[in-house]
Amino acid sequence: MKTVFYITNHGFGHASRNVPIIENLLDASSENAVAVKSDERICSFLKRNLSSSRVSYYTDCHEVGLVLKEGTAIPDETALLDAINTDKEQWPSYIEREKVFLSSFVPDVVICDVMAWPIRAARDLKMKTLVIGNFTWSEMYRSFYRPEVYEHYLACYRLADKALWYEIHSPELHSYCSNYECISLVSRSHNDEIIADIRSSSPLPKVFVSLGASVDLSSPIDVSSLPYTFFVTRGITLTGDNVVHLPMDMINTPDYIRACDYVIAKGGWSTVAEILLAGKKSALLVRGDNIEDQITSQFLTSRAQAVMIHEEELSDIGELISRIDSLNGSDFDIYHDDTAYICGIIKTMALPS
Repeated sequence: MKTVFYITNHGFGHASRNVPIIENLLDASSENAVAVKSDERICSFLKRNLSSSRVSYYTDCHEVGLVLKEGTAIPDETALLDAINTDKEQWPSYIEREKVFLSSFVPDVVICDVMAWPIRAARDLKMKTLVIGNFTWSEMYRSFYRPEVYEHYLACYRLADKALWYEIHSPELHSYCSNYECISLVSRSHNDEIIADIRSSSPLPKVFVSLGASVDLSSPIDVSSLPYTFFVTRGITLTGDNVVHLPMDMINTPDYIRACDYVIAKGGWSTVAEILLAGKKSALLVRGDNIEDQITSQFLTSRAQAVMIHEEELSDIGELISRIDSLNGSDFDIYHDDTAYICGIIKTMALPS
């Protein structure tokens, strides 16, 4: 079986959540092969997470995503509109180029997360298409613009043979594809030995802080007086003998989430999924005014499973931990890893009609 994954270049989270799916497909048969289409940055990330020689990478696909105001996580509606319109003019050439690629690779299933125009290319060739996501760009852009701005996205999503909508999504998506299923979560794998090593590295309660490049605090935050050990990735500077700085290219985020008692993280869907599957309450950074963040906030706040925070609240880490402690959400059993189920659907779709 051969599959093509068109993965949006709008953040690493989309790539992260496809890692377990690709791994599962490759493990199922030594004859299975996968092509990944995205940009150089995303493909480089996936190469660090996937070691198989049966994955081929193509860096010629990108999309607009969100254009933000400089130094903020707030969409620049004027610049974004210009980018959408400019990109729309290129769609016919993108589609024709991909039809050439797909005709050569001949996949059994074309999978999109959450790129829209490759669906059109695949449908023109009568190839089977699957959309997987927790939001779509037509849904996202509807927050800012009239329908004529984003209707070409919606038209492509509606061409898909099937859609799988992850946990924490708007019911609006149910109208985007008549053949859809609501599924739970996925997570990259974890290593129990590494988790045990992290837990035994310090007698103090442990806090994993992972904010990526989404914050820009000018001053370091001294946490030396707090009775915790902090494991910190890039994006925030914590100081003290109780701080462990992790490498920028560290990929085993699920190990630290499971090993630590508290998580303070950027509220992207893939990180949230890994936190929920680990059964951890958390503080999540709200990145901007968009539909995806609003839905994540609504779901997790109503379930009392996360504290939603803004950048300025990071200056008092002790207070954040106290707020996490005050959460009473405990029903994490509603979440489960649906990787195998998703791959079962892909295998079924690959069967001859």
